[in-house]
Amino acid sequence: MQIQKLQSYQLSNYQQRPTIKQSVPSTPQKTESFAKLPYNFTYNANIHFGEFFDPNRTVPHIDYEEYMAMSENTKKRFRKRYKTFFNDKKLDTNELIDKNFLDMPLQSEQQMDEFLKTAKIYSKYKDHPIICLGRSPKWFLNAALWMKDGIDDYKFVAFSKYWYQPDLFTGEMTRKDNFAPTKEEEAAYRKYLKRIKADPQTIVNHMKKTGKKTIITDYIDTGKGVTSFLDLMSKYAEDLGILEEFCNSIHIVGIGSKRHVEERMKIDYEPTPKVIMPERMAPYEMKGLWTYNIDQDFYDMDYDMFKEMLINQNTNECRSTYYPHAAWTIYQPDKIKTGLIKDINKAKQLAKQLKVSKDRTLSSFTPAMYDYRNLLNFRILDGLNQRGLLKTNHKSKA
Repeated sequence: MQIQKLQSYQLSNYQQRPTIKQSVPSTPQKTESFAKLPYNFTYNANIHFGEFFDPNRTVPHIDYEEYMAMSENTKKRFRKRYKTFFNDKKLDTNELIDKNFLDMPLQSEQQMDEFLKTAKIYSKYKDHPIICLGRSPKWFLNAALWMKDGIDDYKFVAFSKYWYQPDLFTGEMTRKDNFAPTKEEEAAYRKYLKRIKADPQTIVNHMKKTGKKTIITDYIDTGKGVTSFLDLMSKYAEDLGILEEFCNSIHIVGIGSKRHVEERMKIDYEPTPKVIMPERMAPYEMKGLWTYNIDQDFYDMDYDMFKEMLINQNTNECRSTYYPHAAWTIYQPDKIKTGLIKDINKAKQLAKQLKVSKDRTLSSFTPAMYDYRNLLNFRILDGLNQRGLLKTNHKSKA
């Protein structure tokens, strides 16, 4: 039994021309049989390869289902492709974001071990709702999602940029009102949070029902991004009359590198990075003199792996949707998958394309970034599988 047809109903900006429907008919040439099939796979069904599939390119969409359907020979071919990706003369490096990292990350098995070690920390919170704040933790959470004894699900909450800034000398956070969202932008973002069930009321309701706090996780350096998010959330909670309950219902989990902070600040020792609470939440942070009501954990990761997976902007670019507050009134982040968009008019153009399309999502990643992302997906899935850590059944679509 073999897969007869590959179809994609999504749009791409490959050569700036949307492709609405591409089909690859079956051919009489020899095809490989599959040792494993994806969970809930249906024979003779169309396979949907996500937002981009071009039969002329060397890297199709690769996710858990596609990896599980690969033969060993196919895996060997993609392992070689991963190592030689940047040697391909057809690769247009101008389509990549970060020219300082012209190599695929996690090449060494040691770096893969360090990556999975960080991903595994989320297993500690598997019984809690987990909010992935912005794009930074997403590779780690995906690995935790595919990992045996890992997490069962998480919620991605698109959030980019910030309006709090740390003082260089005291470390105190100051709100820069001229960088903060407008009333219209804030109202649009509240609707988004409520629609995806990541709003303060949902968080409080879950705490009341189960006694489990909601984990909010992000890359932490100064903490200005999380502080900005909590400023918005706390104002929303205050308007609902549940501010104190909201503060009692969250737990901050940060990932990052203390060595990176030390090198950036040119100091010998940096205390553990910590999120400074916005003014509205500060009165509810402490239980007593030495005990906290709003718990915080920080996980210090291997420095070299940290550079590859967080400082490397290529890995950041293809994680998920870029969503600064200037875009909150323009598009929904689960409808448009974007890389870094500096020109807000480009975002408006994408939103207009989405409205005239019958497709559910629209993507603006360059072809090179598609290939990069799909190969990195493969590398992580393959790394888990080679270590006996890959789940047999995986149901979440986070």
